[in-house]
Amino acid sequence: MRVQRRKYRFRIINASNARFYSFSLDNGLHFVQIGSDSFYLERPISLKRILVAPSEIIDVIIDFSKSKSRHIVLENSANFPYPDGDSVDDINKKVMKFIVGKRHLKDNAKVPSKLAQVEKLKITKETKTRSIVLYEFDSFTGEPTHLLINFKQFTDPVTEQPKNGTTEVWQIINLTPDNHPFHVHLAGFQVLGQQKIKNLDELSECVVQHNNVEPCQIEKYLDGVPEPPPPNEAGWKNVFKMKPSYMTTILVRFSLLDSQPFPFDPSLEPGYTYHCHVSSPFLFHYFLKPSTPTKKSLLITLNTLKVYFESSLHLVLKIWSNYFSTTEEG
Repeated sequence: MRVQRRKYRFRIINASNARFYSFSLDNGLHFVQIGSDSFYLERPISLKRILVAPSEIIDVIIDFSKSKSRHIVLENSANFPYPDGDSVDDINKKVMKFIVGKRHLKDNAKVPSKLAQVEKLKITKETKTRSIVLYEFDSFTGEPTHLLINFKQFTDPVTEQPKNGTTEVWQIINLTPDNHPFHVHLAGFQVLGQQKIKNLDELSECVVQHNNVEPCQIEKYLDGVPEPPPPNEAGWKNVFKMKPSYMTTILVRFSLLDSQPFPFDPSLEPGYTYHCHVSSPFLFHYFLKPSTPTKKSLLITLNTLKVYFESSLHLVLKIWSNYFSTTEEG
């Protein structure tokens, strides 16, 4: 990509199926991040490296006027699978190349010192807490076969029915060896912290035995104090990276960010999904309640249902197509 010696704003969306990207510029130039998941940060943050999970969105500014070289390569250093998979090599670490113009241009663009006022969500006595367990089943060769959330399949009845307009605490307990980008549809959330899990095998055995984490008393398996989210992810999010062997606590708001009601009825079927973006076939859905259906909301719901089934059909066809091509080759 040819660029001039001035500031550019980039919106980067990780549309990969499973690959994480740890972006950096090979000449040492910094990114100035101003947004995450389409939400503005409170203040711009200068970063030499940015980790982006599948489906995650970042808004960054690069000032090419500060570059001492004309050729800049955007590189990736994230292992695959992330975080403990294979390392990148000299070929696949290179994402794209910038060719910087020779002349310095007049650039009046300025990055504000303050971008947005981010409301800090609070926990009250009325705040409901839910536990969400991520668990992988392995084949006899030790390879993961599928991921389940709370040991449920997508065809199972809805278990989460948060009330429209409320805020809830969700504790996402990742018992897998992989980092999972957790995405909640129709809601924004803020990350409270991530806490290391000790005696992981013992906890996993207990959770599998009960098909539930509640009888296992997760509190006695938490080690140390919670780690706060990175500064560039401390505001509003709708995707967050769930570290392996950690419990991540998020505050989820089921309303528009300005606390205004949705302009449609969110309590109608088919509901809304929360899921891991690495394991896209394993989606889980919830309903918001209660609300009175209207003709407008019913029409929106029917359109949503149409898109939902079309995308599901595409997903099933793609999965089966991949399955048959694999079996034919093997």
